[in-house]
Amino acid sequence: MTERTYDLIALGEPLLRLSPPGFTQLRRATSLNLCIVGSQLNVAANLARLGRRTAFMTKIPDGPLGWLVEDVCSSYGLDTSFMLRIPGAKLGVTYVEFSTAPRPPQAIYDRAGSAASTLSVEDFAWDTILGQTRMAYTDGIFPGLSACCDRACHAFLAAARRQGCTTCFDLNYRQHLWTPAAARDAGQRLLPLVDILAMNRDVAEIVFGYAGDDDTLMRRFADDFGCRMVCQTNREIHGLQHGAWTSQALVDGSMHYGRRQEFAIVDRYGTGDAWFAGCLYGWQQFDDMTKALNFGNAVCALAHTIEGDIIHLHPAEVTALLDHADVRVRR
Repeated sequence: MTERTYDLIALGEPLLRLSPPGFTQLRRATSLNLCIVGSQLNVAANLARLGRRTAFMTKIPDGPLGWLVEDVCSSYGLDTSFMLRIPGAKLGVTYVEFSTAPRPPQAIYDRAGSAASTLSVEDFAWDTILGQTRMAYTDGIFPGLSACCDRACHAFLAAARRQGCTTCFDLNYRQHLWTPAAARDAGQRLLPLVDILAMNRDVAEIVFGYAGDDDTLMRRFADDFGCRMVCQTNREIHGLQHGAWTSQALVDGSMHYGRRQEFAIVDRYGTGDAWFAGCLYGWQQFDDMTKALNFGNAVCALAHTIEGDIIHLHPAEVTALLDHADVRVRR
């Protein structure tokens, strides 16, 4: 591939994440902490923090909230050239309540009618933009926002394929957006355009009705849709304060396994996106799938210890965890 401006361009929706400090209940909150997040945005932003050149395609309000999105994304090193400002539009919101056992955490969404949910095929010169990037990324949440987002997602992936990009897709599913049947219908249209797919057992079983061991599930996606790399992740949660992460990948018929990583949990939101960003970074950097999985698992473990959806890590910090986990105070 000839030299291109970006390592990855993502398509999706930015969200305003609002959460009470500490473990305060939303019903009793008197102040809220603010983050700019979004599953697709998280992957592009995390890759930017790791030193890659990334951009984000979306629509935002033309006003203080949209400008906030631009400013925060720019601070991550993310190119905001493809964020369309829409006068009078709305920014989607997610309210997150953190908790400790036995009270479960919760997330409440207010994203209906957001600027990004109106994104359409006509909004971008897809081939021109995607001709500038090595990889194109979106996920199973974005097409669930609206029918026009579904069509735009297909246009994005199809143009990326025409332009010789590696297409990357996380098979996320959100039940507040659509039914498993609707998500499956969209997936059956989109996944034949995907080169690198990330999935987990829940979405394979709930949305696609697949059954079997991990290897069987991964091979079903490869066989049914032609994805040349299928990655499966698994998060183990022990209570609400401790967990572990594992991942494996099927690449051209061969299985690869990443090193299991344990972690304490400060903030679990966005950690799957951190894993995908770390895995894509490792895949580009090392050209070795096992090393890519190990790097992604380490990024994910560290992300659980960082407040907010975006990691702020140098690759050397990730490598240090892989080489030797040392939690002594650095003086």
